[in-house]
Amino acid sequence: MRAITSAKSAGPRSTWVDAAPFRAHVRHATSVADVPWPVVAMAAGVSLSVVRALLVGRAGRPMTRIEPRLAAQLLRVDADELSALRVLRVPATLTTERLRGLLADGFPPLRLAQWCQIGPDELALLVDGDTLTCTRLTETLALAAERLRDADQHRPSTAA
Repeated sequence: MRAITSAKSAGPRSTWVDAAPFRAHVRHATSVADVPWPVVAMAAGVSLSVVRALLVGRAGRPMTRIEPRLAAQLLRVDADELSALRVLRVPATLTTERLRGLLADGFPPLRLAQWCQIGPDELALLVDGDTLTCTRLTETLALAAERLRDADQHRPSTAA
């Protein structure tokens, strides 16, 4: 890992590491576990915007460096842990509330089911409160959808 010292700041964020190995790690983990990138962000406890910037860049420019703390958090997530989210069952109460809120905000039901990697029938069961559990993956994706929605609501509009 090559540390880069920023000439612009001399504070706690002055030492950075090359982003490329961590971008490769996230891509590998998502590919092997067959989960979308927000799952890695949530499992690592890293903001969705950081992982999105790591993978796709910002304003057309790739992210070239990352804070060591965030890099270490991403590195702790492995594909086996992500795969296990598909079978681990958790109480569905909070997920049900999140899904209802997303639907009330106009998220199309079929798109929400696809995002959460569940079928429309399972989405209906969750939203209707007819199931007591869901997978940790469904819970994680519903939370990620909620956070992405909230982040989009706080962005200034580009319309004139």
